[in-house]
Amino acid sequence: MAGKTHYKQWVSAVALTATIWSGAAGSIPMASAATNPFSDVKSGHWAEKHVTKLALQGIILGSEGKFRPSDTIRREDAVIVALKFMGLADEIDTSSAIAFPSTFQVDDYAKPYVMEAFRRKLLLTDEEYALANSEKQSWGKAGASREWVARLLVRAIGKEAAAEANAGKSTSFSDNAKIDDVYRPYVLTAVQEGLVAGVTPTTFEPKQAINRASMATLFSKAESKVSVAYSGQVSGVLMSVKNNQLTLLHDDGSLHVYTLTPETMYARYDSDKPIDASALKLYSKAILIHDSNGAIGYVEQTDDNAYVKTVDGTFTKYSSSRSSVYLTVGDAITEYFYDSASEPAVTDAQGNTIKLADIPANAPITLTVDTIRSQPKIIAVAVKQALVNKTGKGNVVSWNASTGELQVSDPSTGSTETWSVSPQAAFTLGGIPVKSDALKAGNSISYEIKAGVVTGVAIDKPLTTSASGTLFDVSKTSRTIQFTENGELKAKFLADTVKVVIQGMASPGIDDLQKDDNIALTLDSNDKVTQITVTNRSVQYLTGATVVGYLADIKQLTLKDASGTPHNFILDTSVKYDQNGFAIDASQALAKLTTGKKITVSYSGDKAITIFFNAKYDGTVLENNLTSKQLTLRLDATNVVTVPYTYPYVEIYGVSTASFADIKPGDQVSVMLNDNQDQVYSIMVQKSAQYQIVSVDVFGNKLQLQKPDATTSESVSVPMNATLLDENGSAITLSRLVAGNTVNVTLSGKSTLTKLKVVPTVYGKVVAVNAAASTVDLLLPNGSTVTRTIEASPLILKNSTSNTSLSVLQPNDRVEIRKDESDKTIIEVIPGLQREFWQSTGSTFKVKVTNVNENNVYNFSTSTYIHQGTTPLAITQLANGDKITIYVWKNQVMEIEK
Repeated sequence: MAGKTHYKQWVSAVALTATIWSGAAGSIPMASAATNPFSDVKSGHWAEKHVTKLALQGIILGSEGKFRPSDTIRREDAVIVALKFMGLADEIDTSSAIAFPSTFQVDDYAKPYVMEAFRRKLLLTDEEYALANSEKQSWGKAGASREWVARLLVRAIGKEAAAEANAGKSTSFSDNAKIDDVYRPYVLTAVQEGLVAGVTPTTFEPKQAINRASMATLFSKAESKVSVAYSGQVSGVLMSVKNNQLTLLHDDGSLHVYTLTPETMYARYDSDKPIDASALKLYSKAILIHDSNGAIGYVEQTDDNAYVKTVDGTFTKYSSSRSSVYLTVGDAITEYFYDSASEPAVTDAQGNTIKLADIPANAPITLTVDTIRSQPKIIAVAVKQALVNKTGKGNVVSWNASTGELQVSDPSTGSTETWSVSPQAAFTLGGIPVKSDALKAGNSISYEIKAGVVTGVAIDKPLTTSASGTLFDVSKTSRTIQFTENGELKAKFLADTVKVVIQGMASPGIDDLQKDDNIALTLDSNDKVTQITVTNRSVQYLTGATVVGYLADIKQLTLKDASGTPHNFILDTSVKYDQNGFAIDASQALAKLTTGKKITVSYSGDKAITIFFNAKYDGTVLENNLTSKQLTLRLDATNVVTVPYTYPYVEIYGVSTASFADIKPGDQVSVMLNDNQDQVYSIMVQKSAQYQIVSVDVFGNKLQLQKPDATTSESVSVPMNATLLDENGSAITLSRLVAGNTVNVTLSGKSTLTKLKVVPTVYGKVVAVNAAASTVDLLLPNGSTVTRTIEASPLILKNSTSNTSLSVLQPNDRVEIRKDESDKTIIEVIPGLQREFWQSTGSTFKVKVTNVNENNVYNFSTSTYIHQGTTPLAITQLANGDKITIYVWKNQVMEIEK
C-alpha cells in the first residue's frame, strides 16, 4: 500500500510541552515489537488502543518515552495532528520562513503546518485571527477546546458541506446554548458522524480543553471516514492467525504472511479496548501496522462481514499444473482454482493437516472460497473423513497420557499439529521400550501415523538438559561448579568450553560470577555444563559520571551522576579499565581517578565491572542548546549524555565552513573531548551519500568516487578501520571493490570514510508492470525472470523527467533498479541507441554514423548481454550492416540487441 505518512526519526528540538503531539522534537521510542510505546500510558488505560495505533502510524509522537495523556493539547499541535491524520504532513516545507500578524502567535515549529491548514481551509484566517484578537494569550499555545476541535475534525474528514447544512440547528445537549453559534453546526455534524459524544449523556462542555488521550481517540475513530495510506500499514481480509503468523488477502488478490510477536496489539473497530488474538474473526477485513523493526505491531478488525463462502461436494481430482480442484455437485463437475503460490490449507475430519494429493477420489469435502477476487479462489479444503498415514519428526509441545492427545511442532516450519495416540502405541527412548509417561514436553521425537492415529513414538536421547540453583563455588582448576538446589548441594563438571551469560555484560567469563548468584545451567549429553546464565542480576551503566574521590585503602570509588546523586563502587582485582577502546592496567587507571574527572562505569550492584575513560562519544544529537552551549547525545537505547562546549571545531561533509550552530537534532556525530573530558573540542557530523566508483587504489587505500549525474570525481581515503560491506552486508576488503560499483558511503566530517556498502543493482528488460500490486517483472540477461516488489513512491527517471508512479514504465523498457543512500528505490530507464553494426576488434566494436558528432566506437565486456530475441550471440556473430540497439549505462555497454 502506498504511504503518505512516514516515521520521522530526527526532528527539531523545542520545549517538551510542545512536542508530545507535534513531533517537533524526539521520536517514538519503539519497543522490540509494537505494544503502546509510552511509559505513562499503562496497560488498561482507556485510550491505550488509540494511542498505540496513532503512534505506529506516525500521527503522534512522544518525548523521552512519555505521552502525557492527561495534558491539554495546544491548538497548534492539534493542527499538526490533523494534517498528519489527513496524510499531508510530508508535503509541507518545514524549512520555509513564515510570518503571521503580531496578534496571531504561533511557535516557529508549527508555523508551516498552520499555514498549510489555512491554505487547505482546515482553518480560516478570519475565524482564527478573530479568536486570537479576543484572547490575551498565544493562539498556538492556548488549549484546544472541545467545540474548536469538533470543527477541526469535521473539516479534516471533508464534511464541511454537512456542517453548512446543519447551520441554525440545535444539538440535543442541555448546554447547547453554551456552544458558540459558529461551532454548533460542527458539533452537531461530529455527533451525527459518531465521532464525538458528550462529557456526560446530557452535557457537551464546549469550552472544556481537550486532553491528548481524548484527541488520539477522536482521530483514531475518524480514520474510518477518510482514505489515507499510512506508512507501514496494509489492509485486507484475515485468512488465518496462528503460529505467530497472520495471513492477509489483499484487495489485489495477493496473499501475504505477516510476522506477529508476543507484543502485538489486537483490536476491533467497535471497541476502545485491546482484545486477544483469539477474538479476531477470520475472513473479515482488517488493517495491520508495522512497527519500526518490521514486525506487525497492531492488528485491527475493521468489520464483521465474512468475505468467503463454502461449497459442499465430492472430490473428483486436483491439478497441480492448473492450480485447481474439481468438485462434483450432483451431476455437474466444477473447477475451482487456488493461488499457485499458496496451496490451500487441507484438513481431514480430525483436524489433521494433509495435502491435496492425499485426498482420495469421491471423498466428501467442503471448499472455502473468497468473495474478494474477481475469480474466487480456494482458501481451505475440509475433508469429512480421517485420512492421514505418515511418519514425521518434531518436538513435543504437550502430551496428555490420560486423554492420548499429543501436540507436536515441526522445527523447520514452526507449524503445530495435534494427534490422537493409540492406547496400543509403542514408545521407545534411544531404541529401548519405555512407558508412555517417559514422553515429556520438549522431547524430540519420530512418530508414525496410521489412519489418523499415532501408533508409534521414538523419543530421541536429549542432546542437552538443564539445571538451576544458587552458586556456591566454581573452580577453573578442577573444572567444577557447585550450587545449591532446594537446599541440596550439587556439583557438575564444566565442559571444555563454557559460555557465561550476564545481561548487559559483553563477553563475561567465569571470573565474573559471584557467590550466591542465581544461575541456570545448560548441560550437554555427557552432563557437563556448557553455559551458565546469571538470572538475578544484570550489568548497568552510569554514563558521564564525575569522580568525587577514590579511597585506596578500602578500594572504594565515589561518583556523582548528572543529577548530583552519589554512587559508591568497590574496585576489586577483577575490574577492567578501558581508554577509548583500549585496555589499560589498574595502576594507569587509578592514577586517572582524580576529583572532577568524567568517566563511565558498568556495574552490578555495588561492584564495578569496567571503568571507561572516554574522550570520544558516537551518537545521535537529541538537542543542541545554543544558549547554554550544551550538546545532548543518545549513545544507545539506554544511554544519554550531555557535554558542554565553547567553540568546538566542526566538520560537515559538503559544508566549507561549519560551526556548532550547524549541528541539528537527529545528526549522527562523533564528539571528541579535551583531556579533562569536560569540554567538546571537535564535532564530526556523519553524512551518507551515494557514489559510483571510478577507480580503486588498493595500495594507496583510496577510492576515486563520482556522484550520480556529476561530471567530476573526488578522491577519498579509506582508513584501515573503515567498514566495507558487499551487496549482502558481508565484510569485504578494498580489493573486492571495482570500478562501476554503486556504493553508499558514510563520511565523518569532510572526508573521513567510516562505512561503505555496495548497492545491489539489477539490470533487465521490463516484461510486465502491475502498478496496483507495486511489482515489476524483469527479464534478466541470464534469461531468468524475476519479480521485484517496489515500495511506495519510488523515484523513476525516464526521458529526463522524474515520476513516482510505476505506470510510466512500459514493457521492453530497459531499467536499472537500485536503492539510494536513504533506502529509497531508484528506477532509471535506459534509452536505446539505434545503430548499424560495422566491425569489432578485441574488446571494442564500431558502428556506422550519420554525422561526425556521433560516437562510433564502444567498449564491451564479458558481462555485456549480446542477443537476438532470446538467443545469446557472440560479438563475432554480428555482421556489417546489422541493425542493432545499444543500451549504454554509466559508460558501460550493458546490452546489444540485434
